[in-house]
Amino acid sequence: MTARWRVELGEWKTLVEQREAAYRLLGQLVGGSVVVEHDASGAPFLPALPDLHVSISHCRKAVAVAVNEDAAIGIDIESRRRVSSGLVERVCTAMEREAIEAAADHEMEFLRFWTCKEAVLKMRRTGIRGFGSMIDASSAADCIVEQIDCGCADVVAAVALAKV
Repeated sequence: MTARWRVELGEWKTLVEQREAAYRLLGQLVGGSVVVEHDASGAPFLPALPDLHVSISHCRKAVAVAVNEDAAIGIDIESRRRVSSGLVERVCTAMEREAIEAAADHEMEFLRFWTCKEAVLKMRRTGIRGFGSMIDASSAADCIVEQIDCGCADVVAAVALAKV
């Protein structure tokens, strides 16, 4: 099995609804209903498919799931939201900040960088606490990072696949 992922757009008001939608989408991706558990780091896994690498992300307007048998995988999805300048300063490189400033849509440009970074951190199983040690997703030598076309101007996503 090669790496596979899916995105579904919608309107979910609560985290429970978002999570349920993501689990349904994951079941469609693997071909059946799934039981999702989380390890000590919070990373999802499927007890019935222990060798399958799984990543899940959700936001108010979309859910995304990714699976791979061969290597670790991470996915992140975000919908338009306000972004503080402090957050941009903390998590973006100087080149990324320049690109954000030059972009017509500052918020969505930031979220493009953010989703790449978070996908890498999910792939590494460090989660958001790893931002301090990984600032530039484009320089991550241990994986390939790809933007995902979500089909909506207000939603961005990225997937990171570990190199084997």
